[in-house]
Parts: sequence; C-alpha cells; structure tokens
Amino acid sequence: MPLIRRLFGRGAGRQERGRKSLPALTGYSTAAEVTVTPERALQVAAVFSCIRLLAETGSMLPAGVFRREGVSRVPFDEHPAAPLLTHQANPGLPAGEMWAQVLGWMLLRGNAAVYVERGGNGQPVGLWPVAWTSVEPRRVKETGDLVYKITLADDEWAPIREDGGLVRAENLLHFRSFGIGGVEGLSPIGMARQAVGTGYAATAYIGGFFARDASPGGVVSVEGKLTDAQYERLTRQWRDLHEGFDKAHRLAVLEGGARWEKTTLSPADAQFLEVYKLTRAEIAGIFGVPPHMIGDVERSTSWGSGIEQQSLGYVIYSLLPWLTRLERTARQLFGGDPALYLKFNPDALLRGDITQRFGAYAQARQWGWMSVNEIRAKEDEPPIEGGDEYLQPLNMAPAGSAPPAEQRSLPRVPQLRAETAESPSVEDLAAWVTRHQEQIAQFFAEQGERAMAALGLRPDATVEEILDEAAENEQLTEILLQLARGLVTEVGTLTATSLGGTFAVDETLAVLAAGAAATAANINSTTARELAHQFTVSNAPADVLAMFERMTQARAAQLAKARVNYLSNFGSHEGAKQAGARTKTWRVWDPNPRPTHAAADGQTVGLREFFTIGSHQGRWPHDYLLGVDEIAGCTCRLQFNL
Repeated sequence: MPLIRRLFGRGAGRQERGRKSLPALTGYSTAAEVTVTPERALQVAAVFSCIRLLAETGSMLPAGVFRREGVSRVPFDEHPAAPLLTHQANPGLPAGEMWAQVLGWMLLRGNAAVYVERGGNGQPVGLWPVAWTSVEPRRVKETGDLVYKITLADDEWAPIREDGGLVRAENLLHFRSFGIGGVEGLSPIGMARQAVGTGYAATAYIGGFFARDASPGGVVSVEGKLTDAQYERLTRQWRDLHEGFDKAHRLAVLEGGARWEKTTLSPADAQFLEVYKLTRAEIAGIFGVPPHMIGDVERSTSWGSGIEQQSLGYVIYSLLPWLTRLERTARQLFGGDPALYLKFNPDALLRGDITQRFGAYAQARQWGWMSVNEIRAKEDEPPIEGGDEYLQPLNMAPAGSAPPAEQRSLPRVPQLRAETAESPSVEDLAAWVTRHQEQIAQFFAEQGERAMAALGLRPDATVEEILDEAAENEQLTEILLQLARGLVTEVGTLTATSLGGTFAVDETLAVLAAGAAATAANINSTTARELAHQFTVSNAPADVLAMFERMTQARAAQLAKARVNYLSNFGSHEGAKQAGARTKTWRVWDPNPRPTHAAADGQTVGLREFFTIGSHQGRWPHDYLLGVDEIAGCTCRLQFNL
C-alpha cells in the first residue's frame, strides 16, 4: 500500500518533498552503488548492533508516571494512560515491547507512530504502534491542523475508527528524531546512507572474497600454452581441491611443469578490510554509540576508565536524548496537565561497584533520608523487622534549637580538677553553628544564582558547563577556612587556658586548610551529582531553583552542625596538646548511649593515641575515622588530663 501511494497521487508529492530535506529513507543509491533500504541497512552488523543496543536498553528500563507537587515528585498511577505506558500498551503488547518498536522505527526511519485508542469517555484505553511506512502526515489547508493518513499494510492491525484513516494529531503519538524543520524527523540511516552503503559493500565484498577464494596461498603457472582440454582439466582439478574457505591451503599436486608461487593478500584487499573496520566506528558515531559497546575495541575509548563511567557516558550522551524524546511526546496523553509526566529510570544501568554503592548507602543512612529496608530493597533483599526507622542525628536538628528534654535533665558532672579540662558541647557553640549555617547557605544561594544564569543562557547546558567545580571549590574553601580558623582559635584557647597553657592557631593552619579544601570538594561534588540527578528528572529552571533553595535550608543546617562538631573537638584537642596534656578520657553524656559508646565511657589513652569504639578507632567524638554509625547522633565529649 505505501509503495502505491508513493507512485501515484499524494505519495509522489511527499516523495519529492522528502528529496529536499531527506527526512525519510526511500532507497537512494550511494557512491558504493548500493541502494540503502531499512532491510539492507540492518544487514550491516554495526547498524544492527547500534539499533539493537539502543532499543533494548531503552525498553528494558523501568518507567513510571509522576506528578509534581511543589518540590516533591510522587508516583501517579491513577491516570488511565499510566498502565498503558508502563505495563501493557494493548491486550497483545507489553509496554516494553512497544517502546522497543518505537525506538527501532525512530532509529531507522527517524519517525515512529503509535495510535491512541480511546474509550467512550475519551480516555486512552490502548496504544497501538503503526509502521511509519503506513503513515502520511498532512496539513488541513483551511486551518493548518496536522492530521495523519494511516493506510495499514496487510500484516498490520489497529482499531482505527476515523473515516478514511484520517487521524487527528491528538490521537496519534508521533515520535520524531532530530530534525531541521518540517513535520518529520530526519532518518539517521537516510542522512548517513553513504557510510551505511559503504559498510554493506564492504561486508558483501569480504563475503565474496572468501566464497571465491580459489588459492592455496599462491599462483599456479605453466610454461607454454595449454590446450583447451588441459586447461579445463587443471581448472576443474584446482577448483575441486582448493576453491572455498573450507578447502583453502590444501596440498597442491602439480604436473606438466606447473609451478606454484606463494602470494599474500593484495594491498587493495588489505585496504578494503581496513575500510570495513573504519566504517564500523563511523556508523557507531551516527547513532551516538561508543564503538566499544558494539564490539569495536581496537581503539581506546574516551568514555571513562571503568565500567561505571563508560555506562554513565553511554546513558547520558547516547540513550538519554532518545528517552527524553519519548517522555516529551508521551505527555500528549495527559491532556496538557504540566504536573504529569512519564519518566524512564536509568539507575539500573548506573549501578557502581559494591564499595561505591555501600558508601552511598552509608551516607544516606547517616543523614536520615533512607531507611534500612529502603536500602535492602535496592539490593533486592527482603525487609527486616525495625528496618523502616530513620536515623535522626543530633547534628541534623535546627541550628540553635534546645537539646532534647532527657538531655537537658541530665545532672552536670562535678567540677573537674584544675589539671583537667573538657571539650565544649555543640550547645555551647550555638553562635558558631548559626554563623556556619548562614555563610554556607549564602554560598548555596549564590551558587544557585550562577547555575540559573547559565541555564538561562543555554537551557541544554551540561552539569559541567553550569557548575565550574574548580572555581566553586576555591570559593567555598576560603569560606570554610575562615570559619574554621575562628572556631578553632576560640575553642583551642579556652581549653589551653583551662589547663594553664597558651594556644597558637597558626600551628594548625595547614591541617585546617587541607580539611577545608577536602570538605569543599566533597560538598560541590555532591551538588554536581544532585544536579545531574535533577536533570534526569527535569532540567526546568523552576526545579533547579527549588533544589538550591532546599540546599540553603536543610543541607546548610546539616553541614553547619557537622562542621562545628568536628572542629570543636579538633580545636580542644589541639589546645590540650599545646598546653601539655598527657592523656584524654572518653566521656558519655547521653542517658541512653549506644552500647559501643557506653563501653568506651571512662576509656583513657595517650593524647596522641586512638580510642577504640566498637570495631573502629578514632581520636575524638565525631572523628570521621569512627565511621557513620558511630558519629550519627553522638553527644560524647572529651576530658583532657595533665
């Protein structure tokens, strides 16, 4: 049917338009004298590998329908289109298979079509993929509205109820690949048909080379002229014994003065094999697929040095543009509601190794935004009793807030002797917590303004283009270092004075500078990861702005408490050391301490030695060497002894 349309009537006009913009693959010849058709293109191994890789990895990803509610994103399965997009497209086709077909047509033809079957209430009840060769876009002359003329082939079926197969645009999901105007997207195969044709010609040549190879690695020559009978006998004997790749290099028995001369692969044949290899890389570039993912491993890859980095590069630069096109077109089913959207989840392709995953889980558990059972679910492990509780470390409480009632009711320890001093509690340093929070929040706010300005100039900018981590690290390091110097000076001086000594903060500046730089790099690296994750959900300016607004509040408060806890212990430790303290004692202040801390209460070690807390060792409470579980919610303090 489509062929007849192309030969007569409107089809001929459509073909002429296609020649001007090359949107469709219509069988053009190439310099290699190969007519490129979809079927012939798929016979080129590199083309098939690229299309299969993109279509299969895209269709295997879990998908969901979500609703924006303020800064939150919540699953929304109540919409009639949700199960069609994520579970069963129609009674005979799973949603994953539908997405594989759609991606396949987009990668071959540059366009894909899905007919929307609607029920009596106008809501979608089925999604039916239609071959793009059966679809003809048209414009209504009077109104300019877009309609689609669908003429199903004999082996196709869809419940099309419109008269004459003229389907309105709202009843057909038209998925387009990259284009430069017009209704249709450009076909990757059609636009790059020269490379595909060369690849097909190279494959055919190599196959013919082996099929016609009649040489055991040399040439047979005779002196003089052979009679016709002699020529036919020698030729027939040679073909029977040596023609074909499975008979190559057999023993050659010669008679009548015939000679055999060894030969090698001709320069032309050798160069053609090299062209074949180069064509594979060129075809991979057409589809944006890294060559190593379709078996071309001869050249080094610039996609990262590890599997995770290579997978990340493939997802971001190869797969994500196609998924984004699917998501944007599918919004048509939600009736123009901007709060609803379809989202593919590529996290399954980005799983790091076990050390990286468990390190990320530890941070999520420490800061209270994942429970044990949520972590176990990501590892496909069953839930455990009590695993739905969230940790709430002390340093996650709002800055300047009063301590819990049970902590306020604790009796104060007796006045320590003159030869001892104690480290301050975070409640004693509320002003420093506030100061840290304000300056870190201001940095996040200014960082958000810089990111918004970059997005305003280039909405499609990458995370690296939006966030200059080197410059951001330098600025945040200066802020953290100045705060650290002031806090450590105050705490160190107080401790040293209590022990009858003096404190010189300059002796600690090298350590403080290194710590500030490491903390700044870690903070900005986390921001970059969160921004990259935000882009997998939405890169709308409002959503990016909301992310930075959250950072200026909750995240700034968390970081402020954590920094003050660590620096106050470091400062008091350095002050005691400069004042001549010889030992330090671990003191528990929590009325219901964790077992490892209760066991450590009263433990005394040399000032330069480490405490043993459970299975870890650390220099003071909130020392990062103790690990996440021993730091979270800790209220322990130190006693320094002369």
